[in-house]
Amino acid sequence: MHLNVAAALILNEAGEVLCVKRGASKFQSTAFKWEFPGGKIEANETAAQAAVREIKEELGITIEAIADAPCVEHTYPEFSITLQGVLCVQTTQETPQLSEHIEQCWCAPDELWKLDFAAADVPLLCYLREKAFGASLKTNCFGRYPHFLMACESTNDELLRLAERGAPAGTLVVSEVQSSGRGRLGRSWLSEPGQGLLFSFLARPQLPPEIAVTLPLVAGLAVTLALRDLGVAAGLKWPNDVLLGDLKVCGVLCEAQTSARGIEGIIIGIGINTGAVPAAVAYRATQVPGVLNRLALLAQILKRFEGLYERWEKQGLAALRAELDQCDCKVNLPITVKLSDTPLEGISRGIREDGALLLETATGEVMPIVCGEIMQWD
Repeated sequence: MHLNVAAALILNEAGEVLCVKRGASKFQSTAFKWEFPGGKIEANETAAQAAVREIKEELGITIEAIADAPCVEHTYPEFSITLQGVLCVQTTQETPQLSEHIEQCWCAPDELWKLDFAAADVPLLCYLREKAFGASLKTNCFGRYPHFLMACESTNDELLRLAERGAPAGTLVVSEVQSSGRGRLGRSWLSEPGQGLLFSFLARPQLPPEIAVTLPLVAGLAVTLALRDLGVAAGLKWPNDVLLGDLKVCGVLCEAQTSARGIEGIIIGIGINTGAVPAAVAYRATQVPGVLNRLALLAQILKRFEGLYERWEKQGLAALRAELDQCDCKVNLPITVKLSDTPLEGISRGIREDGALLLETATGEVMPIVCGEIMQWD
């Protein structure tokens, strides 16, 4: 038997989604799971009409359909279901009328993955995250072409495939989980499901390579400023880390999309610890403190990046001098820089406008360090 079903995905004014729990709470049942309210589509009725009708009948609230959601398939041993989702908004403030067999909650779209959804519902969850993110985005370019995933090997790899097919500047890939996330120098990026903000976005700067290579600093600066906007005391560590105190909260990995013509685009990959960090990296990593709306943070990072990027495209890092000096958490402090296998000690004198780190040695000489990293946890 096959059923054709409509489901209303209901948002309130706060952007939260109404989830309805069906089944008798006193008994264990396979029907006792999280799902969206919905019903059978009747003759001469669209999916939107069916969803709106049933919600009015079943829950007694007033909603308005605003967009179609992806169609998903559920297959069970005895029957199958085609679920036609419809995104709706609650237009009044009625409280849902619940029976003994129905419970409900309002849940932020970014938290829906925690609930017990069937695997076939993944397109709907990603769709809702995309819609909630789009409502908070305040950019003209970056993030305007989003792709939300539940899992992938690497958001950089996913975006590279899109870039090679001609994806425009601003294309964004966000994933809940990465199985092969990576950082600079061949390191792995470790994170648990739901404990990180993992994303990559595409820039297509028309700049010479010597300026384009400074883009990781622009990205790290954007994350630092966005966290500071939220009251988090973040600092930028050359060349690509964001720290809270002495612990890493964010890493940046930029990779080029190249062709015979040269650099076609730059993929900016960012990983932020928004929840518990894996035990293997707990000695050097930390998380953003407090309760965090990851989609709101993502929107703020892209807003900050776009403002910095527009200035950087015109004048390079020189245009960001004030912010770099303000956010550099190692300036005027003793540091050890790793150059290949040789450590070099000195005092950091800031970041030069070509992206080099300025290191004052024991002799008083100020050396520009173009390639390397500040040793922190080795």
